[in-house]
Amino acid sequence: MTFSLRPAHDDPRTAELVDRLRDYLDGELADFESARGLTHSSRLTRADLEPVWRRSRELGFYGIHLPVEYGGQNLTYTQLAALKEEIGASGRVLGHSVLGDMGGPLRAGDILKHATEHQLDKYLLPLIRGERACCFSLTETDAGSDVRSMRTVAVPDADGDGYRLTGHKVFSSAGPFADFAIVVARMAGTGEREDDKPRFSAFLVDLDSPGCRVEEGATPMSGEHIESDIVLDDCHVPAANLLGEEGKGMRIALGRVTTNRLLHCPTVLGATRRALTLTLDRTRTRKVAGGRPLLMLQAIQHKVADMATEFYAARSMTYAALAALDAGREVHAEAFMCKLFVAESAFRILDEAVQIHGKEGLTQGNEIEYLFRKIRMFRILTGTSEIQRNGIAKLLAFDH
Repeated sequence: MTFSLRPAHDDPRTAELVDRLRDYLDGELADFESARGLTHSSRLTRADLEPVWRRSRELGFYGIHLPVEYGGQNLTYTQLAALKEEIGASGRVLGHSVLGDMGGPLRAGDILKHATEHQLDKYLLPLIRGERACCFSLTETDAGSDVRSMRTVAVPDADGDGYRLTGHKVFSSAGPFADFAIVVARMAGTGEREDDKPRFSAFLVDLDSPGCRVEEGATPMSGEHIESDIVLDDCHVPAANLLGEEGKGMRIALGRVTTNRLLHCPTVLGATRRALTLTLDRTRTRKVAGGRPLLMLQAIQHKVADMATEFYAARSMTYAALAALDAGREVHAEAFMCKLFVAESAFRILDEAVQIHGKEGLTQGNEIEYLFRKIRMFRILTGTSEIQRNGIAKLLAFDH
């Protein structure tokens, strides 16, 4: 893999998809956002998102990773990553809605194989078509990295007709726009003693159900209003909405954790690419004493050289791991390593980008300032850097 801030792809199919996606992101979608005056701190509504879901579906991007029988194009992980990177590099506010990250097919995760015919017809196929949206509700205030300490509990009805869910979920991304949530809860009567192993189940919960409230979530440091709290108070969930087997919910929730960990990296790489491009533009056009471009200063040259080199290393290792995954090999250690290195290197690159931009890099409304806040979050979200190091060390300890 060679270095480029606007990479070309040897695979003709990937190249064609990337070209079409760039045209849509830089053209029609950019115009749509401009006409609505949308920024990264805007309070988005379904009226903002639904046209993007529909148009992206028409263009073949919404759910493009899915099997053909679900209207997708059965992409490899490498091909999907290339598209996710382009979206990150575009700087588009609504980029998260093009492939289905925001409440769509990518948000639902790998649950199609666990769904019944009823669940497919009522929830997941409309989701794929862009008619409905979902959020994933796993995290709780005191159950972040240690999700098994969650307090949300599911009590089976005595007549076997369903379950009663009570608990409080936080950081449910896409919650403000969702129709239903994928909720993971601890089965009542399990995990209450130190020597008792908790059992978890996953449920499809309609967010307009009695006993279910969607509350405004905390605003993350990125300034995006995309999070909700899901509050459940003796909320009845029909037995038909149990996803998979009772007690297997955590396995469903974390079943694609290695793949998802890897697939978060290309989006961050794209945003980092965007920051590098903006920084190079800045150093070429910003004049210093004597009228010379900023890039003529050796101190600045060394900074951008290090930034580009670190980006190349992070991108190369990510796509090497994705290629191995496509080849059917296990990449548990590599996924931990990529998440760790991409998160830490992207943050260092953005820190230098702010430094080079000077006062402008500190000013709200400047894209570099936003990207710095957005990238800083990735060192914690989807597993902290410390958790990644724990995983790497544990795998190394058992590698004989």
